[in-house]
Amino acid sequence: MSVDFSNSDFLIRVAWLYYEEGLTQDEIARKFSLSRSKVVRMLKRAKEEGIVSFQISGVGCNCLFLEKKLISLFNLQDAMVVPSVNEDKLRDTLGKAAAIYLERNLKDGQLLAIGWGRTIHKMANYVRSGKFKNLRIVNLMGGLTSSLSLNPYDIGGKIASTWGGECYYVYAPAIAASEKLCQSFKFELTVKTALDMAKLADYALVGIGEVGRENTLFQMGYISLTEIEILAREGAVGNIMAQFFNIEGNKVNCELHRRIVSLSIDNLRQLKKVVGVAGAHCKVKSILGALHGKFVNILITDESTAKSIIHSEENTLAQCSLP
Repeated sequence: MSVDFSNSDFLIRVAWLYYEEGLTQDEIARKFSLSRSKVVRMLKRAKEEGIVSFQISGVGCNCLFLEKKLISLFNLQDAMVVPSVNEDKLRDTLGKAAAIYLERNLKDGQLLAIGWGRTIHKMANYVRSGKFKNLRIVNLMGGLTSSLSLNPYDIGGKIASTWGGECYYVYAPAIAASEKLCQSFKFELTVKTALDMAKLADYALVGIGEVGRENTLFQMGYISLTEIEILAREGAVGNIMAQFFNIEGNKVNCELHRRIVSLSIDNLRQLKKVVGVAGAHCKVKSILGALHGKFVNILITDESTAKSIIHSEENTLAQCSLP
């Protein structure tokens, strides 16, 4: 029996297989013994006849609204909100978003400063080769020897290798054994040169960590549960590059800060464009603290987290305005 290719029912079948079932145009062509060009024409006709239609609605539209709201509420330079996914996939989604954002905005010859963290590590997996010329990468902190996958050296090096640029390293441990040793590292010429270079970055990319058992520093053994509890009592809600701050965005008193070999977050807020990447319910207060402290001026997060941040901030502002 011959098939009437002009029949609406058949157009619907082809459109359904392509848009809903995820079959490729080649697979549909083989299924119905058609040429690929015939399938392309049928899909085009299905759109022209209104069988298939597209709208900017749902989560995509809501994400655009949330981006504008975040920019307005926190006086940001930019924001990128992606649809929320299962928490076990969230770091991958945010890492991919960060890679896309930088590829859209970085220019040849610019200097990118890179922090560290699990989401930043994911971002390094999604950068595409051949995007830039003469791009320079500089690490914002020293190395973390207990986790090769999260090591700033490896993250910065991987991004530089993929994008074909040079990477400048902070040749010291991220966390020194003592304050005296930390100061000694910072006076080393190569370390000082790298950290001074970081202050001139066109873009900086940092992760935003929380305070609690999920904290990466705790899980890697750099700080103890007792220290986490002390930080919480001091009002700490988050950290950037192992430097902890409260909900108002003020650094808390912490012995660890005197042993960190990295760019200070006080210097970080002086940079032109600092991209903070973080998401999930456990990081809402951490992100709020980072935004209040002006440590980041560009935020990449997910839809659910963005809603919680906005809701919390608007509630706080409403309470402050009460007589």
